Amino acid sequence: MIRYYVVILTMLCCLTTATAKALEVSFTASDDHPLVATLEMPDKGTDIRTGVILLPMYRHTRESWQPLVQQLTAAGFTCLSLDLRGHGQSRFGADGSDNEKRVLARDPDFFNTMYLDVAAADIWLRNREPQLNRIVLVGASVGCSVAVHAVTGSTVKAGAVVLMTPGVNYLGIPTMEHIKTWPGIPLLILSSEEEQERGAAAIYKQLQNNGAELKLFPQTNIHGTNMFGKVDKVEGFIVQWLSSL
Repeated sequence: MIRYYVVILTMLCCLTTATAKALEVSFTASDDHPLVATLEMPDKGTDIRTGVILLPMYRHTRESWQPLVQQLTAAGFTCLSLDLRGHGQSRFGADGSDNEKRVLARDPDFFNTMYLDVAAADIWLRNREPQLNRIVLVGASVGCSVAVHAVTGSTVKAGAVVLMTPGVNYLGIPTMEHIKTWPGIPLLILSSEEEQERGAAAIYKQLQNNGAELKLFPQTNIHGTNMFGKVDKVEGFIVQWLSSL
């Protein structure tokens, strides 16, 4: 019986430790829109001083990044998964307005302000974890567009960017116009072969001599974070690429 309680206590301690690594945080964009994110830290003692800001797909929330976050934190990266405005717990504006309505209406003016969310996340993370000497962005679908907008507008000085199924003009964000001022930082573009013409091929063509790499997968129905669980070891591929920078 004593041994039974020891085992249960050990399991509870392990569960508490794992849960304590994830922290829900909040901050505000420069236009006062409230934002919510999850901060997940690596084990103590890591030498990797890179923070990763993760931007979800249209109508998806920060939880969609968990398969990748688990491997990133295990490898020593600090992760901040963000609910973009109008989504998840960042749904409501400062005045209480329900901005999910603007998301569902696919309001291009609204989506073109989301780069401010990335800027706010970047500032918050650098202040919270001053030991980080580099921030990288990882986006999926429209999250790719938001990431590119933030980087090319000099709102965020990222060290690298990963795009999972980018588009040329998702929800009114003119990515092909934005990449004209790409700062030359490393860029990993991931897409299925069936969706490459939506943006991945065009972006790579423009930036292949300016830091971009393209990886295509044969699987179908793997848009953005839908790659997780369908493309074997894609999470490890991203972690390895970031670790090699």
